[in-house]
Amino acid sequence: MIMVRQGFHIGDRDWYVMCYYDIQTVADLSEVEVALASAGCRPQAIKAAVDTLVEPDSGYTFTNYSERLTVIFIGRATSPEQMYDSMQHELKHAVEHIGEYFGVEPKSEESAYLQGEIARQMFPAAAMVVCPVCKKQHKI
Repeated sequence: MIMVRQGFHIGDRDWYVMCYYDIQTVADLSEVEVALASAGCRPQAIKAAVDTLVEPDSGYTFTNYSERLTVIFIGRATSPEQMYDSMQHELKHAVEHIGEYFGVEPKSEESAYLQGEIARQMFPAAAMVVCPVCKKQHKI
């Protein structure tokens, strides 16, 4: 599978989210390093991200608050369920980061709407990643 990339703006919040799904190869990890450096991530955090993403069923989310930018990385998964789990886990971090910036109460309806908006935006690319995994595992 080829790593899938996706970028989108969050509605009226003037915020950009970039997502990388199914990170598997050395070239993918190199792109992760470049993306994190471009987003303003410190070298120690870049190393920690790469060290995390070489493991299966992993992810990493970085936010540059001054640039209003969140970058989500989803590593290779051992199952479709685990891919979905990793996506949800990193989505939660993104919602926390963005919500914190805008002063959104984490347990509020506004936070839930923010999560839903990001999830809807992620869906097209996420489906491209999860569905082929499902087809392969279940021989559909």
